[in-house]
Amino acid sequence: MDCMERVLADGAYIVNGDCSAEMASFPNESFDCIVTSPPYNKGFFTRQKTTNQVWKGFSIDYSEYSDNMPIEEYEEWQINVINTCLSKLKKDGSFFYNHKPIRYRNNVYFPLNFILRSRATIYQEIIWNRKNSPNIRKDCLLPCTERIYWLTNGGKPYVNRDAIGREYISEIWNIPPRPCKEHPAPFPVELARNCILLSTKEGGVVCDPFMGIGTTGTACLETGRRFVGIELDKKYFNIASERLMLGTPLKSSTPAV
Repeated sequence: MDCMERVLADGAYIVNGDCSAEMASFPNESFDCIVTSPPYNKGFFTRQKTTNQVWKGFSIDYSEYSDNMPIEEYEEWQINVINTCLSKLKKDGSFFYNHKPIRYRNNVYFPLNFILRSRATIYQEIIWNRKNSPNIRKDCLLPCTERIYWLTNGGKPYVNRDAIGREYISEIWNIPPRPCKEHPAPFPVELARNCILLSTKEGGVVCDPFMGIGTTGTACLETGRRFVGIELDKKYFNIASERLMLGTPLKSSTPAV
């Protein structure tokens, strides 16, 4: 990959590239924490419904990624991503994987189904209560929650529950989504900040392999952690670069780990 597409700054290193290839390039046990939310493959579930006005609200239109894989291919991809991420996580590290149940043909597809086929140990499941829903269907209850799967390599992770606000010490986090014109599906910075404070010490290294517009990186800079971000979409990569105030891409660089 052209190093001109890599940006290095004080405490942050971001890459414009494919998450699987770029994650594989890091040494094992590089990261104290991984916080990410992959594309949900909603293009597959909605592609036959988009002519109907009701279903148009279910689509997520990324800038360069179609989000439209056969379900089996998507699940295998995510299993490989999870396993690769775990290999780059320190023994006492934590991997926070944000996903949601997807409704399709009167059935609900749970990310837990493929996570259990990975080599991850589920340390805890956190419910993100968004307090609202884009769903306007009247034939089911409003889906207002997403999941944050707290994954490990099987050992006991470093945990500092005292570092987060008392309103977040239960397994249900009430955080409304924030409006964003730059990206169709960003998670709130509060969500990333909680994960980082809960599982790392100041100066620790946090990675987001689906960086988007840099929300996890923003939380890292706010909390004194180092950040490694990977983003395939050049538009979102450039927004993250500007958002994190990383300046001009360097011709040569080395990771922050």
